[in-house]
Amino acid sequence: MKILYLFALLPAVIQPYLSQSQSLIKNVQVIDVEKKKILTGYDVLCLDGKIVSIEKGRMYKLPDGTTVIDGTGKYLVPGFVDAHVHFFQSGGLFARPDVIDLRKQQPYARELKWVHEHMADFLQRYLSAGITSVIDVGASFAFLSQRDSFVTKIDAPNISMTGPLLTTYIPPAYKDLGDEAPFIEIKTEEAARQAVREQLAHKADFIKIWYIVLDKNKEAGARKNLPIVSAAIDEAHKNKLRVAVHATERITAQLAVESGADFLVHNIDDEVVSESFTSLLKKKSVVLCPTMIVSGNYEKVLGDRYSFTTDELSLSHPVTTGSIVDYPWPDTTLAKSYISRISVLTQNKNSKEDSISIINVQKLYAAGVTIATGTDAGNIGTQHGGSYFNELQAMKKAGINMWDLLIASTINGAKAAGRQLESGSISKGKEANMVLLNSNPLDSLSNWRKISLVINKGRALDPEKLVETSPEMLIRQQLNAYNAHDVEAFLMPYAEDVEVYEFPSKLLSKGKDQMRKDYQFIKTVPGLYCKLLNRIVKGNMVIDHEEIYINGGKNIYGIAIYVVENGKISKVYFPK
Repeated sequence: MKILYLFALLPAVIQPYLSQSQSLIKNVQVIDVEKKKILTGYDVLCLDGKIVSIEKGRMYKLPDGTTVIDGTGKYLVPGFVDAHVHFFQSGGLFARPDVIDLRKQQPYARELKWVHEHMADFLQRYLSAGITSVIDVGASFAFLSQRDSFVTKIDAPNISMTGPLLTTYIPPAYKDLGDEAPFIEIKTEEAARQAVREQLAHKADFIKIWYIVLDKNKEAGARKNLPIVSAAIDEAHKNKLRVAVHATERITAQLAVESGADFLVHNIDDEVVSESFTSLLKKKSVVLCPTMIVSGNYEKVLGDRYSFTTDELSLSHPVTTGSIVDYPWPDTTLAKSYISRISVLTQNKNSKEDSISIINVQKLYAAGVTIATGTDAGNIGTQHGGSYFNELQAMKKAGINMWDLLIASTINGAKAAGRQLESGSISKGKEANMVLLNSNPLDSLSNWRKISLVINKGRALDPEKLVETSPEMLIRQQLNAYNAHDVEAFLMPYAEDVEVYEFPSKLLSKGKDQMRKDYQFIKTVPGLYCKLLNRIVKGNMVIDHEEIYINGGKNIYGIAIYVVENGKISKVYFPK
């Protein structure tokens, strides 16, 4: 049916577009991150993936095919940006063979194959969280090639991606990987320039340098490698490419910025930065991404102390979260050595490094340095999509206020990739990548999760329907939550009217509310863990053979039969 609004027409500049497909978000509270203002009761018109009008009180006639969205009582924010991810890493236990070597259990070639096959899934998970842009600061030529396949996909965020990291040191686990290699070794200035030119051929969006110093004297080592780093930055800038630099020591960060680095992808954790350092970053318009949770996640995972949030369990891929939950499997002997060592380190560790990192974030923020939100997702324990809100919580805890968190997660993320003229704010002519929230994001971080719609490339998408989840992955998701002792995450894959039976037909309970009462025990039974022994998948039915562990108790063996309908677990059968 033709949608008619008996209003006056939009300005003449809009007229040529009225015969084309478009979308209109009406009467919405627009969050202007560039002016720190809320525009009340505005209409936002999108055409062909661009914002063409932000008006209040304009009345006009819309053609057939227009998507009209009622924004009354809702808040429209720019799409969120994760300014630091790695798609060659899964976020699971097998992601970093240089950290914990489990290649006997999972060959690294198989791990890389898996992440290639699931990159689309990762992107859908980002989008379902309102993240409409991701910046991969360290990929490979193979992933650069795959990136191009997502450019026009409505269910994928925008991707900015470097090629392999340029470095003077390559961990042995990553050598001789061909196009899958995440590193290129640069030992001379000419090698650095050639490495940049090689990335140009693969259409890298910018360049990443891994400024690693292995010398005991950090400053001497940093200065020794500086000519090579400077050559790479110079060659990149000659070819109009921005440069991101991994630099966690003050000296490497300072030297990189003095040489022209545009984007520092980690915080400084070896010393409290000076006013001259903060002034340098501000003067050079450097973007800094503090990645506050990734280092601690390694310690928690490998020390068997990681505790997933409900958000992580629901947003992240069940296979990668499952590998973390299942630890110390698959190699309990190796894991026990890590757990023991990390326990000793934790007991003896002073919090100097963590304190320095937080103090530096506070100092850089107070000085007005441009800070962007990024997770370093893909590293062990830091999940694609699912860890974003943990990072935000850490930034908030460090003292960044709600307005500036929103700015760090939108326009500053766009600045990190040099795309602030195309995206990052709700402005005429920019990309129509936005999030429609049910509550004011400035009131609390929990409101950032109350997503009504994600507008990506001008199209309105239901976040609940973005991720294509197979029956097997639904069952894996609820098993992970069971083992993580999170009742709410456990219930998410179930239908509201789920039925639980003693096989074949004795009804034990009906409805999610009853399940919630029946499964409170998963929060309190000590050492409760359900290990999957075998699984059969047949269409929409999944049959699991399980072994249940309880501290001090006898192991219990059982079978569970799950039936999935309309994307939810509708029935469960337990043979007696």
